[in-house]
Amino acid sequence: MPENFGGYIGFSVTVIWFVGILIWFFRRQFGKTRTVKATLINKQINEIFYKCCPTGKKQYYVTFLVNGKRRSFQVSEFSYNGYHKGETGILKYKGDRLIDFH
Repeated sequence: MPENFGGYIGFSVTVIWFVGILIWFFRRQFGKTRTVKATLINKQINEIFYKCCPTGKKQYYVTFLVNGKRRSFQVSEFSYNGYHKGETGILKYKGDRLIDFH
């Protein structure tokens, strides 16, 4: 058994993590834009609180059912208010970014 076995494990985990980040980045920037039929099944607001600030920051998410799988996207407050649960339409997205739903 090598003397620095923990170092090899740590290095391997770091390399795998870095490769995962690169794959995520390239899919987000250079991946295909997909157009599918989808149904809006959930809307959600997450509020994040910071120690320095008494008020929280709100993040808005919508979840679609696409071919039996769930896809969630972070959207702006204005877009969030325009979506309605149960709405069906054509969803256009690229990676983890929602482009259009109508």
